[in-house]
Order: sequence, then C-alpha cells, then structure tokens
Amino acid sequence: MIGFQCCSPRIRGFLFSTLAGLVLVGCKGKDDADAFSNDEFPRDTLVIAYQSDADTLLSVVSQSASDSAIISNLNYPLTDSQFDCRLESLPALAKSWEWSEDGRVISMELRDDIQWSDGVQVTARDIAFTMELVEDPKVASPRISYIQQMVPGKRPLVIDDTHLEWHFTHAYDPVTQMSHISALAIAPEHILRTADRATLRGNVFNREPVVNGLWKLGDWSRGERIVLEPNDRWTGPADQAPKLRRIIFRILPEYATRLMALERGEVDLLEAVQIADADRLRRTHPDIVQHRRGWRFLDYIAWNPLDPEDYKAVNRGVTTGSKVDLAGIKRNRLFGDARVRVALAKAIDVDKLINDLLTSRDTGERYGRPAVGTITPALCDVHNDDIPRLPYDPAAAKRDLAQLGWEDHDGDGILDQDGQPFRFTLMTNSGNPRRAKASVIIQAGLKEIGVDCRIEQIESNTFFERLRKKDFEAALSGWSAGLFVDPKNIWHSGPEYEFNFVSYSNPEVDLLIEEGLREPDPEKAVEMWRRLQALIYQDQPYAFLYWMDEIVAVHKRFQDVDIDILSPINNLHKWWVPADEVKYKR
Repeated sequence: MIGFQCCSPRIRGFLFSTLAGLVLVGCKGKDDADAFSNDEFPRDTLVIAYQSDADTLLSVVSQSASDSAIISNLNYPLTDSQFDCRLESLPALAKSWEWSEDGRVISMELRDDIQWSDGVQVTARDIAFTMELVEDPKVASPRISYIQQMVPGKRPLVIDDTHLEWHFTHAYDPVTQMSHISALAIAPEHILRTADRATLRGNVFNREPVVNGLWKLGDWSRGERIVLEPNDRWTGPADQAPKLRRIIFRILPEYATRLMALERGEVDLLEAVQIADADRLRRTHPDIVQHRRGWRFLDYIAWNPLDPEDYKAVNRGVTTGSKVDLAGIKRNRLFGDARVRVALAKAIDVDKLINDLLTSRDTGERYGRPAVGTITPALCDVHNDDIPRLPYDPAAAKRDLAQLGWEDHDGDGILDQDGQPFRFTLMTNSGNPRRAKASVIIQAGLKEIGVDCRIEQIESNTFFERLRKKDFEAALSGWSAGLFVDPKNIWHSGPEYEFNFVSYSNPEVDLLIEEGLREPDPEKAVEMWRRLQALIYQDQPYAFLYWMDEIVAVHKRFQDVDIDILSPINNLHKWWVPADEVKYKR
C-alpha cells in the first residue's frame, strides 16, 4: 500500500466580507503573535469587499465562487492542499490515507474529534451521504463528474465512523482522484436526510447551516453583508482556533464602490484590483499591500450554438430530473457554425485587450497572457504551449464570413444573410470593470467587420443562472480554473454537465476525456490533455481571451497573510493583528 500521513493540517479558505457599523477603537498591548493564546489574542475584524451575494451554502449544488468562499470557511475540509505546478493533498478531517497496489482503492482514516455545531460527531456516513446527494439526479449537482469514476455503492464504502474506502472503476492520476473525493464540503446527514432533494437550493439549511469548521454564520443580510464568527463549538485542534473576531463580507456590486471603500479604510481586502488602480495605490496608499495570485482566472466569450428561444420552449416540457435532447434543438443561425466562430476570433484583438486592461502603465509589466483553452498555464506540464493562436486579422475575418454568405447586401454597414442582419447581444456580469471595458473593445472590433454586437450587463447571480440555462446568445464570462485536470464538466457532451454552457459536442474530445480520466500514468494522460486542448481551440466554442495574474489588496496591519493561486485567503486561522494596530475592538 502507498500511504500518506501527517499531523499538521493547513486550512485554506476563500473569504469575502461585509461591514455594518463597527466601532473603531484603537488597542494597545503585545505585538508578538506567539505571546498570546487564542483566548487572550488581540482581536480584530477582517472586512472584505465582495461583488455579489452568496446563493447557497450547500456545496453539492453551489455554482459560483461567491458560494465557495463562504462554504469553504464554514466547513473543515476532508483534505487540505498546497500547489506547485501540481496539487498536493494534505491531512485535515482525513488524517491518513493509502492506495491499494492497483490504484483502484483509497483507504482513509478520519479524525474522531470533529463535531457538527449541534454537537453530533462528523463521521464517514456524512461523507457517503454527500456523495449520495451528488449522485441523485433530483439534486442536479453540477459536480456529477466527480463520482463517475467510482464504483456504485462504494462512493465511498463506509467501514465504521472513522474508516472508509473509495473504490474506483479504474486507476487514474492520483491528484485527480484525491480532488474528486475531497473537493466538496461535507453535508450533515442527520440534518438533510429527509430534505426534499429537488429543492435543496432553497432549503432552510442555507439560512441556518449546521457547520463543522472553524467559522460559523453569524449574520446574513441578503444583498448587504455576510458575517462569519469563530465557531465556539469547534472541537478540533485548539491551535487552529481563529485569532480574528469576525469576517465581514460587504456586498458591493460595483467595482468603483469597492475600490473607494478600500481607499477610505472601510474594507481591508479587495480582490481583482484593476491594473491602473494598482499602479495608483502603490503611489498613494503605502498602508495597502498588493499580492499576486498567478494564472488562475480566464476570461472568454461563450458562443451559444443553439437557438436560445427554441431551447427554452423545449425545456419547459421536460420533467424534473430529465434532460433536454440537444439534438432536437434548432441551431443558432450565427454561432452554430464553427467557421463563423473562427472568423469572429480573428476580429478580436487579444493583444490590445491585454495591453489596455492588463498592463501596468508605470512599469510596463503585463498581468495577462493570451489563452488557448481552459487548462491553466499554472499546470506547467499539462498546459499546451504549442497551440498556434489564430491571428488578429479583421480583413481575413470579413473574407471568411463573405464565403459563408455574410455580406453587406443592403449597404447599411451590417453584414446580412437572407435578409437577416449579423446582430447579437453580448451578455456579461455587472460590477466588473475589466469585462465592461473588454466588451466595448470587442464591440468596436466586430463593428469594423460589419457585425452588430450589442452589450447587456446583468447582475452576477442572474448572469450565471442564465448561463446555466443556456439563455444567452454570447456571453463574456470567466473561469477560476481547476488545479487538477478534469475537463468533463465543461467540455463533455453528456447532458448532465451543466457547466457545458455552450453545448459543445466533439466525439473525439469526449473520448479523450474518458481515456484521460482512465489513464493511471500521468505522463501519458498529459499527451491526451494536450491533444484535447488543440481540438477544442480548433472548434472555437469559446473565443479564448486571456489568463490574468490577479492582484489582491490587503491592509498591512494583518500578519501571516498567505495569498496565492489556491485562495485569496489562506490559513485564515493564523491571520492576526498586532495589539497596537487593532482597528475594531468589538
């Protein structure tokens, strides 16, 4: 057996907060973190500017980073992680595990000292119940691909309260295996066993969650703030108890408002700082420290190859738990043809987008790089650096469209075919200035070749829901890339994969995904993933734009801050503030 065991777990989480009338009081005292026990520690509050409210606090149905940010801090992870070109799992709730010689079984031992906040012990049965929810079609979990390489009835097999076995139908990359079993926060079986699985997103659990992590939900005022407080019923290692008094997520949909709050000292942390603002903050705010996250975030344009209205009409007649047969949906007259999508890509100047939006005017440093797929360049060996990018060539784009019958027959400056103009709406989420500016640049480039692109900005949660329901023509969106390789949720043609917003279907890609997830030799799997990236880029289901090295700004009073590609807030229980710098006494 190949095993892993360790005794010092690291807690990683994503935090975004909100503030409501805290009193500003200075506090003096010791300034050395090691000089205090957690009970005596000078407390402070971390206030984080956050773009959108959470939608659900149940991991099996969550879809956005907004949800994950909260969920990951309310729940103790099955395993923790660290990253350097590859993801490495570290102990947390699972204190040790080992593989069978054939790589098809992972035997795992859990800690026996972790309890839910109502006093019930967290056991292997909770983990099995969580996977049972993912498996149930009534739940419609977007994480269904996580269990598809596991043996039914053994996802996992519960031995007793602290021992379980994960049985796989075949061996494959151990990093992906571990990610499949540990990516979700655990759901409490004793609370949700009798819940209506078809309506879990609206269950009362989302307002009054029973948790097992270092933090608990203190308050949630919809659209205003979410407050996390230390879990006073935390039963794990005492040295992991938080040193901060609370985390407040201020819901501020507009970037300008979030930035102003940072500069005024009303919030302590701001993600996705725009490059021009980062330049200015370095000059004007020495009290703000900037951290770079690495190549985690991708922007792209999703082209819907289906007729959205026909899809909605057909979907209305589908019973709960069933899926629409996409083969019977009318094709989108614009984006149903890959040749049109390729032509449009030639009219989008990605280098200009990077130069205008992701390059420092002070230093000339670039915080963006062109994208050719959804596998992050941070996965050093897997990302395909050899794919030739489509050139920016508006003249060629116009010629390509003319060959497909799109020409300006009536002289109004807009291409048309059979009397129908080449006109569509590009949807994007509001409150994101980078995408707002990018959409205008893209719109201008398309206008040059006779394409009428109209821009629509939508509130973030509504935007992502419309993506999931395929209710769009084109969408400027993005991914926070996975740090393990499983493209199934985004690119497999199976109807159960809700993150395949563009209904992408390529039999060779499907086969590569299935074979890659069955390949136990990581080096052989890499060749499959490289081929997959090249095929998808050739089809252009997305106009792949750029990867971003995101900037996170944090007030300098916070110590032991660890921000990297995994999270904007790592090891949160270690964050602390020197006594003479505490801002919020209560």
